Amino acid sequence: MPDTGLSTRLDAAWGDPGAWVTNGQHWTHLDEIHRLINRRVSGDPTVKPLAWFGRHLADAGCLPLRRILVLGCGAGHLERELHGLAWAREIVAFDLSPKVLAIARENVAGLDGISHVLASMDELPVGQAPFLPGSFDAVLGVSSVHHCSQLDKLYSAVAQLLTPDGWFYLDEYVGPDRFQYSPRHLAQLTALADLLPERMLANQNGVIKKSFRAPTVAEVVAVDPSEAACSSRILPLLPDYFKVVAQRPYGGSLLHVLLADVAQNFQAPEARPWLQALMDAEDDLDRRGQLEHHFSCVIARQRPHRNHSTST
Repeated sequence: MPDTGLSTRLDAAWGDPGAWVTNGQHWTHLDEIHRLINRRVSGDPTVKPLAWFGRHLADAGCLPLRRILVLGCGAGHLERELHGLAWAREIVAFDLSPKVLAIARENVAGLDGISHVLASMDELPVGQAPFLPGSFDAVLGVSSVHHCSQLDKLYSAVAQLLTPDGWFYLDEYVGPDRFQYSPRHLAQLTALADLLPERMLANQNGVIKKSFRAPTVAEVVAVDPSEAACSSRILPLLPDYFKVVAQRPYGGSLLHVLLADVAQNFQAPEARPWLQALMDAEDDLDRRGQLEHHFSCVIARQRPHRNHSTST
């Protein structure tokens, strides 16, 4: 059974989507950032990461799929997009927050072939409908798997749920657990922030981001006990369970933090040179091998002949 105590905490953290933008907007609210991510993942600023995955499916002759499972679906935007792409006849999605599931159901109202259930990534009930072994052609985790604290169990469950030639797609935060940023990363953030006018670093409440530090673990857990629980293990552990077909890191270590709560300040045309300078800084550090990649897209496939017994 799902952890009801954790469900209650997640309801408080994610049950109101508007709470995420109380202090301001974030990096993914900016079209320029999406084009940057697209370029880093697909090589084309007009081709989204999900479309990049779709190209792999199409090239392998796998579209349309029969069933897709969405991990930690949140407000249901991914299911709605997948339905519009007509990738599968059936989409099953789950989350551990009852409130956000209610929002997801509202967001897909009237769309056939989409169902939402309450479940936990830490304890997927494999063998109970709709989580039947070998019943999904693809499993997708988008901004969700970094909330899993039992990655071995999740990966084992996904391997059991996939068909023998199934696909596993991730688009995730893969940076330090609980946002325990490195001194070098914090120094890079501070150096870039010092170059910006204060007005660019003021959130909607007028608070200016003057310094950068790693939050304490207690501070992170107080907001969301599942946040980045073991995010740093998402990529290293993946090959133990799946064959990695493609991996595209897309940085974000600087832009994700610098633009948090202040992205709205970079939307005006006169502010775009500042945004471009920040994006160029990430690109330059990446070329010099000095950029930490805190986000990555991965396409993996089922590994035949593996013993998929559930981890303990």
